[in-house]
Amino acid sequence: VIEQVIEKELGPVSQTFASIDKKPLASASIAQVHAARLKSGEEVVIKVQKPGIDESLKADLSFVYVASRILEFIQPDFERTSLSAIASDIRSSMLEELDFLKESQNLQEFGTFLQDNGLTAQATAPQVY
Repeated sequence: VIEQVIEKELGPVSQTFASIDKKPLASASIAQVHAARLKSGEEVVIKVQKPGIDESLKADLSFVYVASRILEFIQPDFERTSLSAIASDIRSSMLEELDFLKESQNLQEFGTFLQDNGLTAQATAPQVY
């Protein structure tokens, strides 16, 4: 399954990777990370978004938002707490987690920040391919 997901995004696995470990190093709700070796011999990790997670997450978060609006309608006191605004902010933040291109840009900016401020001995940023 993991190779099919990667091939959908990057093309044939065999063109880039010598091997991909089918067992994830780590797994979370949105993605999992697999060890791999490039054809050059360099060891890397691949962050792979779980299939269908975007639709599922969007549906769940939309439900939470609609439920918060209904609660505010039924119980006007909840409107003062900005329950629907909080639900909307959470939705926006969670949907940003699905954008791996944005994450890639953030990692590159972080790496530049570390380098520009002489902090590479204290912290590192992963190289993005």
